[in-house]
Amino acid sequence: MAEDRTKLVERSLTRLAERRGDVTDPVLQAFYARHPDARASFEHHGLGHMRELEGRMVAESVFLLLQWVEDPATARIDQGTAIVHHNDTLLVPSRWYLGMVDAALEVLFESLPAEAADERDMWLAVRADYAGFVESLRSEFFRQDDGLPLPDFPPTAHT
Repeated sequence: MAEDRTKLVERSLTRLAERRGDVTDPVLQAFYARHPDARASFEHHGLGHMRELEGRMVAESVFLLLQWVEDPATARIDQGTAIVHHNDTLLVPSRWYLGMVDAALEVLFESLPAEAADERDMWLAVRADYAGFVESLRSEFFRQDDGLPLPDFPPTAHT
């Protein structure tokens, strides 16, 4: 099963790279459309290099999606510490963290052809698993976040 999912991931990400090239700008547009308040955090934490920070966060989100399929145990360890750290020390709430992954998926979904239902289903399962993991970490936050439910995946991205 994991090998099949890895093939689906490779197919999806290869197609995305071939069709879209650098996805940084469209991912950021989707992210800021849903989380406009996050821009100030990027400005603050970018320390004069906001564009580079944004680019790294987009790249990390795409890599996370790949890693979540290929090596889920390592991804959970990496994300478990990163999400809690971002919330507690950088004041980056879990909804922004998930929001960047959602924005990357939204752009990826735009490149999926109609006949790629297997890829679409796999990505929706990955997103659901990741969102459940993010939700499970909220109880570990030293600084509690807003407590609002994490957002569903944008319906326009997979209809």
